[in-house]
Amino acid sequence: MRRSTFGSALLGSLAIAALLAPGAQASGSDLHVSDFRITGGGGSGNDVVLGITDSRTITAKVTFTDDSGIKSGDFALFHGSSLSNADAVLKSSEAAAVCSASGTSSICTRHYTIDPRRDLKNSLAGIWKLSVTAQANDGESMNSDGLTSFFMKRYAKLTANASPEPVAKGGTITVTGKLSRANWDTHDYRGYTNQRAYLEFRTPGVSYYESLGYVTTNSTGVATAKVTATADRYWRYEFRGTMTTSAVKATGDFVDVR
Repeated sequence: MRRSTFGSALLGSLAIAALLAPGAQASGSDLHVSDFRITGGGGSGNDVVLGITDSRTITAKVTFTDDSGIKSGDFALFHGSSLSNADAVLKSSEAAAVCSASGTSSICTRHYTIDPRRDLKNSLAGIWKLSVTAQANDGESMNSDGLTSFFMKRYAKLTANASPEPVAKGGTITVTGKLSRANWDTHDYRGYTNQRAYLEFRTPGVSYYESLGYVTTNSTGVATAKVTATADRYWRYEFRGTMTTSAVKATGDFVDVR
């Protein structure tokens, strides 16, 4: 299997993100990782979301804790079953994590720049993992893969068009939309098929949308639903995301009912 390492420099041919549970630690030791955070990812929680052109710089932080304090700590972000058998590893702008001590804990930080045109392919969307190494001042150490995970996701787009406009009360409104997502192999957007697109409406003067259920996108990513016109409303679709693709909401389309 070919292994890729990339980020700020390319060295070769990269449910809700899980946070590391406090207390994850080396066996028989009080040395543990108490937190893992990614900022700048553009998605929910630790999700990292990229389209087809713009690069994204993320900051990853891992907190190590031991009663004696932390002598050193480092980590890697990888895709695959383990770091030693990874098919992609993110390379940060630092040669090693930069750690800042505070009492018995140290926060270790790395920065990564990911360019979808250079670094990504569709097979790398989905679950990524964290590998950590650390040594406490009392000599205890840990070296572990997969303590937690996050998701690298393809950016999604969604449209909505409700017609006819205007429409007679009691008439039929057809709401169509298209769900597409970044294709990291071809560097364009392609329809996302067989996905649930939730049909939602909002009454003018009200800030929230209500859901009427979902329709499934067809072979080109198109969703179609028909509803009865009862009152002036905004109509849209919502896609709630998958392990490989970001969630997205279409802009509401207003229909005047007369």
